[in-house]
Amino acid sequence: MNRASDKVLYHGVSSYQLLEVMLHRMLFHPRDWAVLLLPDFIVGKYPQWETLSRGFFNEVRLFPYLSIPHGEERQVIEDTARAYESLGLPDLEQFSKIYIAGAHFYFSLYVLERRKPFSFFEDAAGLLSRPQEAMDVLAAKFPEHAALAQSHGLFSARNPLIQEVFCCGKAQCRQVEAFGRMWDFSVERGLRVLSARQRKKLIRFFLPRPIKTKAETILLTQQFSNLGLLSEEGQLALYRELAKSRLVKGPLLVKKHPDDPLDYREVFPGAEILKEVFPAELLPYVFRGKRPKRVMAFGSAGLANLGESFETVSLPMPCPVRWGKIVGSAVPSPERTEALLRHPSL
Repeated sequence: MNRASDKVLYHGVSSYQLLEVMLHRMLFHPRDWAVLLLPDFIVGKYPQWETLSRGFFNEVRLFPYLSIPHGEERQVIEDTARAYESLGLPDLEQFSKIYIAGAHFYFSLYVLERRKPFSFFEDAAGLLSRPQEAMDVLAAKFPEHAALAQSHGLFSARNPLIQEVFCCGKAQCRQVEAFGRMWDFSVERGLRVLSARQRKKLIRFFLPRPIKTKAETILLTQQFSNLGLLSEEGQLALYRELAKSRLVKGPLLVKKHPDDPLDYREVFPGAEILKEVFPAELLPYVFRGKRPKRVMAFGSAGLANLGESFETVSLPMPCPVRWGKIVGSAVPSPERTEALLRHPSL
């Protein structure tokens, strides 16, 4: 832990990354002066973002990513430098530690330009061991952005200015190497070691009241269409086939990905559809009374941090529907889906 006078800077983009940095600050820098940078486009998802400056961080700023066009690297760095300078925050040299989740976003290029060492958080649980997959997903919609991040090792954490890496060790699909020190940072474990009061405070930022349900199974949806990997109809077709299969048993609760805009009421008639937006990793703590027994998902990183509280069912992605390589609206039949679950190599 740093001295109480130290200044630390956090950056996060997704719901999972926001949870990561909130937890890290609470566990490792509770008495240090801490700033959080969030993307300006997070406002629609979390309109309550300003409350993070009351009890979680000393300062919270929206980084104006929407005003930074994609393009040539030098211009992107200059635009990003101006964006940071417009926020009225201390110079980067005044921060003893800089923690960046969502390192492929342009703020990292500014930090690198300033030759300032920083700490790297993986984008999602297990993704550090699949950097090509992460690049392919971003490149599907933003090829220039993906190429810039790739050239600086911002998917794989292979950059000499990255001094330490935080990742979920059990979620990696292979051994990973990085230039900095590796830390096994488990959101599941971090939530468990918080005091009950701290955990309740964190959860209430995302969810004002507990959830009551009679469901036995939770389905976590994905954001394939939002990422440009499937058409909206293609994504709905995938879940329609799942609904027809015998894999969905008993009452169902659908928890949408925080960035999934689709409506599943027609796909899963009779299911409960959660309207609240929050990271799936909080599911062990959000229910009042009996909670569901199992959680299932297609290719969701969230399952990696739920195994100690639920039976987890990872639905295998059929061949036409691989991360970064999704084509059209091809989905397997219900029988094929069940066969793939039993034999993922099919």
